[in-house]
Amino acid sequence: MVRGATVEKYKATTVEKGIRQIAPSRWEVRVYAGRHPDTGAIRHVSRTTDAGIKAARTLRAKLTTEVAAGKHGAGTSGTFGALLDAWLRDGKQGRAETTMHGYRIKIETVIRPALGSIPLDKLSTLDLDRFYRKLLDEGTSPAMVMHHHRVISAALRQGEKWGMVAASPARNASPPRVPAKPMVTPPPERVRALIDLAAASRAPEMATIITAAALTGERRGELCGLRWSDVDWAGSAITVEQALWQVGTRTGVKDPKSHQVRRIEMDEPAMAVLRGRWVRASDAASLADVTIAPDAYVFSNSVDCSDPIRPDSVTQAFRRLCQRAQDADPSGEPWPYRFHDLRHYTATELFRQGHNPRTVADRLGHADPALTLRVYTHDTKDQAQAAAASLSAGLLPG
Repeated sequence: MVRGATVEKYKATTVEKGIRQIAPSRWEVRVYAGRHPDTGAIRHVSRTTDAGIKAARTLRAKLTTEVAAGKHGAGTSGTFGALLDAWLRDGKQGRAETTMHGYRIKIETVIRPALGSIPLDKLSTLDLDRFYRKLLDEGTSPAMVMHHHRVISAALRQGEKWGMVAASPARNASPPRVPAKPMVTPPPERVRALIDLAAASRAPEMATIITAAALTGERRGELCGLRWSDVDWAGSAITVEQALWQVGTRTGVKDPKSHQVRRIEMDEPAMAVLRGRWVRASDAASLADVTIAPDAYVFSNSVDCSDPIRPDSVTQAFRRLCQRAQDADPSGEPWPYRFHDLRHYTATELFRQGHNPRTVADRLGHADPALTLRVYTHDTKDQAQAAAASLSAGLLPG
């Protein structure tokens, strides 16, 4: 070392949650270990590694598992509630933010108050079945009880992988059977009526959104995330590359469901609908002396299309339209449709017109056509009548 030289101290930097780089080739991992049972002071477990960031992540996962298992003295770390905390924090890989938000609500409002304090090694299948029975007795629907069971099962499966649970008690639990609900699909005349009603409303662009949803089969978030750069004017198609998610007031962009980018072919009338939207957006931007960027959003309330319309806004606007249509319907029949039912409409109409499952699956973004057949199709009256006529033709030629 040269006399008088100054040794510059390395400034530690946070790489990601729970991991700091404290030297050029050294990382510190810190994991929250609860509060001291007597003083209430926050405690952490800390370790260091020289093996790189991947090793640091592995170490963080290991410490998290150990804390949840009670190996570092966290006050309630051996409980089912502690496993739920660890699962929400570290077991969400591949799950959408909206999905995790739904899990958190179920855990904090229902599951944790009933089961969170039970030690993991004491949690039994009987505890779960009693919990499900209590929910049913209190008026919770079988479908919602099944949702809670799926959250519990997913957390316990992850607990098995982490070595925190020897065998998941949810595996042999008996949640209630959920009767299949008949699929509600609006007929073409009602979709047309909703489009006309939207066009005459104070939010006329909802007519364009409903039309696009019915013609493409896109999900709500995919429509909200559609950009002008995704529109192939020359090739008459759009590409679905992303979807917009919303949790409360927060929004973000994610991959389409199943992470499947797809191209949807459009005919000239369908492209004319998008072209009309482009003309209106361009005229508004020109009047405001602003420019619409290539990656701006197709459906936006901002004059430069920089901010996407929010998924919840689409849901609320569609619900209001259905209520107005129902109020004005002289027959008094309900209009019980959700925006997602426009996707059912797309699939049902394509099957009615004789298109094969692969074509319909590709349009909807399903990797497996069997899923499309299982979820989105049901016999329509004319299909049933055609089937009857086919059978009669062979036996009753007269």
